[in-house]
Amino acid sequence: MGSAAVVAVASMVFSSGADEPTNRFGFTGPEKYPIDNQISLLRVADLDGDGLNDLIVVNNARSKITLLYNQTGKTNLVKKPVFEGRHEANELPPDARFRIESIASEKRIAALVVADLNGDGRPDIAYYGEPKELVVLYNQGTNGWSVPKRWPIDDGQLSANALCTGDLNGDGRQDLILLADNYVYFLAQKADHTLAEPEKIPFSGTVKSVQVLDVDGDGRSDLLLVNWEDRNPFRFRLQRPDGHLGPENYFAFPPIRSYGADNLEQNKQTQIITIAQNSGRAQISEFTRKPAENLSGCFQQGQLQVLPLNRTDKARRGLLWADVDGDGRPDLLVAEPESGQISIYLQQPDGSLAAPKTFPTLAGISDLAVADWTGTGKPEIFMLSPDERQVGVTHLDEKQRLPFPTLIPLNGKPLVLAVGQLQRDAKPVLAVIVDQDGRRSLVTRTASGTTKTQRLSESFQSNPTTMVFHDADQDGLTDLVVLIPYEKVKVLRQVPDKDFEELDVAPPGGVIEQPWLSTADVDGDGKPELLLAQKNFLRAVVLKSDAALQNSTNRGGWTFNVKEQINGAASNSRLVGAAAVPNCSNAVASLFLLDAERKALTLCERDSAGVWQVVRNVSLPIADFTSLQPIALGGARLNSVALLGLNAVAWQPLSGQTWELTELDSYETPIKDGHLNDVVLGDLDNDGRKDLVFLETARYYLDLVLYDASHKLVPANRWQVFEEHTFRGHRSDLPEPREAVIADVTGDGKNDLIVLVHDRILVYPQE
Repeated sequence: MGSAAVVAVASMVFSSGADEPTNRFGFTGPEKYPIDNQISLLRVADLDGDGLNDLIVVNNARSKITLLYNQTGKTNLVKKPVFEGRHEANELPPDARFRIESIASEKRIAALVVADLNGDGRPDIAYYGEPKELVVLYNQGTNGWSVPKRWPIDDGQLSANALCTGDLNGDGRQDLILLADNYVYFLAQKADHTLAEPEKIPFSGTVKSVQVLDVDGDGRSDLLLVNWEDRNPFRFRLQRPDGHLGPENYFAFPPIRSYGADNLEQNKQTQIITIAQNSGRAQISEFTRKPAENLSGCFQQGQLQVLPLNRTDKARRGLLWADVDGDGRPDLLVAEPESGQISIYLQQPDGSLAAPKTFPTLAGISDLAVADWTGTGKPEIFMLSPDERQVGVTHLDEKQRLPFPTLIPLNGKPLVLAVGQLQRDAKPVLAVIVDQDGRRSLVTRTASGTTKTQRLSESFQSNPTTMVFHDADQDGLTDLVVLIPYEKVKVLRQVPDKDFEELDVAPPGGVIEQPWLSTADVDGDGKPELLLAQKNFLRAVVLKSDAALQNSTNRGGWTFNVKEQINGAASNSRLVGAAAVPNCSNAVASLFLLDAERKALTLCERDSAGVWQVVRNVSLPIADFTSLQPIALGGARLNSVALLGLNAVAWQPLSGQTWELTELDSYETPIKDGHLNDVVLGDLDNDGRKDLVFLETARYYLDLVLYDASHKLVPANRWQVFEEHTFRGHRSDLPEPREAVIADVTGDGKNDLIVLVHDRILVYPQE
């Protein structure tokens, strides 16, 4: 990808006046080098180590890579090969400045990079294309090119933006990165300077471009991911001191047709150059830090951070924030259902997550729970595997390893589990609902092995999805609340010295397809209520007995009494999660609602009259989340909201600094009816700062703009590359001029401009 992404875009015409141009340099030429129609992926590198920059271009029409070796100033030149292409009008044989050679590719190349991939100081070539395969050709100097090293990767993206290089793990060596449909493939350069087998780095949402560069100026290369079709087109993952990548940080931005990203100055700050999709206005921006904006009371809108997970095809996977190492800080547990593993992200003192540790475990884990079951201060991890029909328990050992779980003997197939206290100050109890030949039973088990089984109603035939410990009737005894799709809420009400009383209670508003629940003290009486959802609102309910409702199927007359209703932001809201977080010293905690339909986190609080109101809506970059959990990051009190989804988790801190993509300056081309299609970056005037060359494709101009010391875009030269009638016989659907690079190919120390147009390469030497 080089210094800028080359992006295929839709056209939109825009015209404007502009300042007088600044002419601090000039160009001669162009020198013309006809190659073939549909050449692409123009790159520059000193291939033969002679100190002169050579050119590389893909010739898919002939299934080869064309190399233009620079011969500037050389004597005793090898006789120039006869040009292979047909000579037609407006075509010239290649100038003596370059000697043309080629490498057979036998595929249609979509992406190509040139970089030192084995640490020998020579630039190598890597490419990806159809048939789908990643190929590396090692530069052997005078011995030519190595036998191709191949990696069969069938899900890579066929895009010029899909391949890049950079030191993505902090070991000082260039690595190779390939963008696929659901992953970024990372091929690390090892200590022996060979490339490791591809490692999958997941990402959330959709990505169309990948780039490795230092985003935050700490000297470490980070991962920039771009999807120009999204309302949050830019996101990055910062490389941490241990070489691992942190979470994704998203940035909202108006729609763009193309972008470039590079460090334009002699400092460590990366700039982003964008061309607006509709107006064609160019803008230069950079990532900056700023204090978080106030949300409400003590809450601030910190930096939302998204952690992509390895994708699963399962309908459910175990996900949970809980303290598993006994340090008081909640850690993140993620089941890897397909591989039979579990990943643990330990929370660090500053609230960040360490790199995951992955351990073998049961396959297909759908439910996780954590509790200090044995009372030793070492929390146990409980897991349910529908695939293996087992429940297991384990805990971290002294070396922070997770042994394979011990299986808990159960008579039947486990359907759902929960762990909690049935009485205050009692040790936690494991509760499991099992299927025994079509009959449901509740099994409770203590750490000492004491087990009790209670057969449930014969009419209970469906599979539950959720079970929690909760005092539903607020009598001081903890009950079990069970959710079943399309059915009433099943409450297993605790009765002293007896079996649980099995109740089927209609939720207020009726049964729903995907029921979920949460708990919160909504009225400040110290007793949490059960929160049940109905599309766009929540109702806080308490289980009550009403003599008027007593009948043969409900002997106690049990019903849910609605204490409060909390509405979402709009009538089309679809609430799928809720989390209560204390705000300052308010007697009643605030509620965050996850609105899947509106892709938003809605903050609700009670007003002075005690009525719940929507206070703020925080937009979310993706809609992959299905539940919320309040958590504490970097401290003991709840200060963040965790969002959990099948293929990604995230957390919204309620304090701290945030990142912002700050505009530095903008530019509108003076070319009448001009259409800025793309931008390339390089130092045109040798002042140590990279400048901008816009490719204008409505009237076929190059539009040069300087980036000055005050971070302003200053108009410079511009000229028409060709007139339309000149190349009437070579028209294609591709925008022209379609590619360019800035590099010194004349050997005079001044950067020249190399442009790809139609079937040829044009070189504009700088005067």
